[in-house]
Amino acid sequence: MTDAAEAGAADPAPVIAARALAAPATVDAAARTVEVIWSTGARARNFVPPLGPILEELDMNPAAVRMDGLRGGRAPVLDSHRRGGSHDVLGRVIAARIEAGRGYATLKFSRAQDVEPVWQRIADGTLQSISVGYRVHRYEQLTDPASGQTVHRAVDWEPYEISVVPIPVDPAAAIRAPMAIAGQSPWGPIRGEDAQGSPLPAVEPALSQEPPMPETTPAAPAATEAPPAPATTTEAERAMPQTPPVAPVATPSPDPAADAIRAERDRIAGLGPVLAASRGLVAPGIGDALHQRAIAEGWAPEALRGALWDAVVQGAKPPAIPAAPASTTADTASPDAIREAMAEALAVRTMPGYQAQDGGRHSEFLGWRPSEMVAELMRARGERNVPRETAKLAERAFHTTSDFPLLLSAAANKMLLAAYQPAQPTYRTIFLRRDFRDFKPHRHLRIGDFPNLVALNENGEIQAGTMSESQELVNLSTFARRIRVTRQMLVNDDLGAFTDFAAMIGRRVADFENATAYGLLNSASGAGPTLTTGSTAVFATAAARANMASAGTVLDLTNLALGRAAIMKQKTLDGLPISIGSSMRLVVGPNQEMAARQLTVNVAATQTSNANIYAGFVQPLVEPLIPSNRWYLFSDPLAAPVYVYGYLNGAEGPQVTTGPVSGVDGVEVSVIFDFGVGAIDWRGAWFNAGI
Repeated sequence: MTDAAEAGAADPAPVIAARALAAPATVDAAARTVEVIWSTGARARNFVPPLGPILEELDMNPAAVRMDGLRGGRAPVLDSHRRGGSHDVLGRVIAARIEAGRGYATLKFSRAQDVEPVWQRIADGTLQSISVGYRVHRYEQLTDPASGQTVHRAVDWEPYEISVVPIPVDPAAAIRAPMAIAGQSPWGPIRGEDAQGSPLPAVEPALSQEPPMPETTPAAPAATEAPPAPATTTEAERAMPQTPPVAPVATPSPDPAADAIRAERDRIAGLGPVLAASRGLVAPGIGDALHQRAIAEGWAPEALRGALWDAVVQGAKPPAIPAAPASTTADTASPDAIREAMAEALAVRTMPGYQAQDGGRHSEFLGWRPSEMVAELMRARGERNVPRETAKLAERAFHTTSDFPLLLSAAANKMLLAAYQPAQPTYRTIFLRRDFRDFKPHRHLRIGDFPNLVALNENGEIQAGTMSESQELVNLSTFARRIRVTRQMLVNDDLGAFTDFAAMIGRRVADFENATAYGLLNSASGAGPTLTTGSTAVFATAAARANMASAGTVLDLTNLALGRAAIMKQKTLDGLPISIGSSMRLVVGPNQEMAARQLTVNVAATQTSNANIYAGFVQPLVEPLIPSNRWYLFSDPLAAPVYVYGYLNGAEGPQVTTGPVSGVDGVEVSVIFDFGVGAIDWRGAWFNAGI
């Protein structure tokens, strides 16, 4: 809003981008507090990365707003939503509530020297606009009956900071203006535009009927603004009602020249955050050109935002973002949240189809170079003197206090898990998972069956029984690989080798698991490793085991029946039939795939002799790592486990760590994988070498 409008100018030009106005009448000079309305829920154009351009409305029902972020005195009062460091914090929110569809708050300002100019401008009424930063957890879509436009109504959202801004967005909140008439704005009806630029119905601000406030001396009119753009993080504010006014603060006579210089500095400073917010949405060349034009031609920040908005809608389309819960802003006060969003951006950029989990926050960093990320992380930590040269940024990136190694670790973990988790090594179908507590040899007990029950006579004593047991040792091993990210890579803005390594290793680890497990199964020409109990391989032809064909045979119905019968005849440690489960797995290599599938396919037969009796009872499992014509039968591993596998403390998959390189500017990214496999019993399986 222009200063001329604030002074009650007669020109009734529509005001499009006003979301909140502070109330000078509630200024407490001694306590340095002021009361504001921080939301009226008015509709405004917005750009939400997962949804694109939308017409947004905030539900002001107390049940729809998570107020914890504004309560407790921890929420900051910021300067124009800036997050460059502690110098952008003007004060804190000491009270907040929702009443009659509006959000009210009391702001307390710091007595620091750099905050004083802002406080004086609030106190004398020349700075009156307030905006709120918020996150949206859930939208509901409705249709505006007047315009037919789709409205995204935030029905679960969370305000977490309040800012003092030069130009607001909410057209439904207004200052306690002099000579205000109920239901009428001192500058006429306020109008807005929807996401397609069509005019919305005029909104008459509901102003409180209060005694006229002393008018302030109008300042020079602000520069002509271009059509405004949608707000991405702001909401409505104005004064809290029913608070006794205080006497106007006495201020020295204004110096027009000094005020003009100060206003120009504030205008140029306000353009920077607008440009930064557009990164990843418009091409860098377009954004930089509009920024330079805004400085030269005197555009206000909202005018630049409008031009960037037009560039997004009409030309430079933002990259496609997977649908996720919408968040209008990130937690700007948290460097950890920024680093997490950057890691998501690296993963999205490297791995097609990667599903980001941050609600679209990463889109801001999709087009950023590594050196730009380093600089932004330094600013988020409050550093004022951030180098501009890429070489100096590269040096700072590898300091012990830098966030860059943590960024690499987070990005690598995301890419590793994205490639590792979908991979399902086939060995897990026939191996039982049992994780390891440490690196000591783990004893796996094969407990015998519970003793048979015996009759209990009246007044008789319950008889004691015994359980047999055997034990096998399984060891956990550590596997690792590393890659070095050097200063030269960062200076060249080239992390290609690192991202390729991170994206590739996840699938490689899954393949490595499979190869290790089948290497154990295929050992001793398919007979498997030697068990401690009996000092015999897992599969043997001796009468004590008889879980292996004495000579290899073809895979046909007759031999399949022999193998299944052999497993069902096996006994537990206590001499009882084993529980094989409801089905078995027929494990074969590529040479036997056709035979395995023919033996297990369901056939619609008209005669009993032609029916496939094993369909549904035996499931084929084809694994390229099974050599020659070998084939195995395995019962359910939960009922009769033969082989086991596991990870350290249940940490499935590879883990990524980072560390410095001794004597070199660089970071080593290491992948560590703790994994173990072993055999614990022979019961529940059958092996045939095939021919």
